Amino acid sequence: MAKGLNLKSVKSENRSMILYLLNTYGSLSRKEIANKLSLTPAAVTKICNELIGEGFIKESGFIDANGKSGRREVLLSLCLEDKYVLGVNAEKNAVTYSLANLKGEAIYLKKGRLYVDIDLVVKELLNFINENSIDVKRVLAAGVCIIGSTEQNDFGVWKNCNIREKFQSALGIPVVVENNVKAFAQGELIYGRASSSDSVLFFKWGAGIGSSIASGGRVQSGNDNGIAEIGHYIVNTGGKKCRCGRYGCLETEVSSQAIINDAGGNMTLEDIVNSNDKDIIYMLDHKIDLVALALVNTATILNADSIVLFGLLFENKRIIEKLVKQCVRYNKNFNESIIKISSLNKKREYIGCTAMCAKKYFFEIGFN
Repeated sequence: MAKGLNLKSVKSENRSMILYLLNTYGSLSRKEIANKLSLTPAAVTKICNELIGEGFIKESGFIDANGKSGRREVLLSLCLEDKYVLGVNAEKNAVTYSLANLKGEAIYLKKGRLYVDIDLVVKELLNFINENSIDVKRVLAAGVCIIGSTEQNDFGVWKNCNIREKFQSALGIPVVVENNVKAFAQGELIYGRASSSDSVLFFKWGAGIGSSIASGGRVQSGNDNGIAEIGHYIVNTGGKKCRCGRYGCLETEVSSQAIINDAGGNMTLEDIVNSNDKDIIYMLDHKIDLVALALVNTATILNADSIVLFGLLFENKRIIEKLVKQCVRYNKNFNESIIKISSLNKKREYIGCTAMCAKKYFFEIGFN
């Protein structure tokens, strides 16, 4: 029995490696796959034929032995365009409903109000499906991304309820629930530029503060998914009470709402970050400094070789430039090649939902 389970696990791992490899390279021949994964051509052929039959990969062209156009070796590529994922991305003040394909391209997007009653959010998702005539039978899975912990959800919006069960019973398809920052990190690993780095620190700056760490191509989790949670570093011992119960957390000091409040409460965030008023610039520079300290200290402790930034505040070039400058000031080894703005920043409202479903129900199908 143990041997059979082990062989099944090896086969699932080989399937997954082939799918991830094709995602990285775009298209490869069976021979190229065998060489890159150190598998026998027979094993690769068998697995690839199964994946073709199941609709995961397709034959997409030909190359000859020298890499020129010809008909000697068949190229294989992923079938991503016709597989879809529903998304519910819940932030502090809003929800984004989405339908995207597994290439990470949004088909439909809709922003809505964040309801404390989860049943109202489920109802809005069903309305979104009906409004766009989405055939749920063609949807692979649904991803629900939330703030806070997915285990206890004590800091989140929907408390004391089984989030996955709520959506799954309404949709009748598999549902993945994940912290929104960790989900975005998975999106970077699949669709972005982070897969080549050994250790990556992800940092979100917007309505909330979030962070995650990926190592060896995997998003890491600690106790209660709290590893590298920069948002709850205490940076002001005399600060305001945070939703976590402590006082003076980074999130309470530098979130978008904290910035608006400290600017007097009468300006939009866009006006604040583009202001030339010396008092506002001073206030904003102080918050950038707090973020820089948190990033440098965390990256140093975790030995991260790159930092990926995303979120609303990183749509402003001036903030990016000042943050990088401060990071370099605190650690001379930091520079633009280490600190990067996510290439998926404009997709942040849905890409995490897509990525988590793609990981579980496409790239790693067969794993428990």
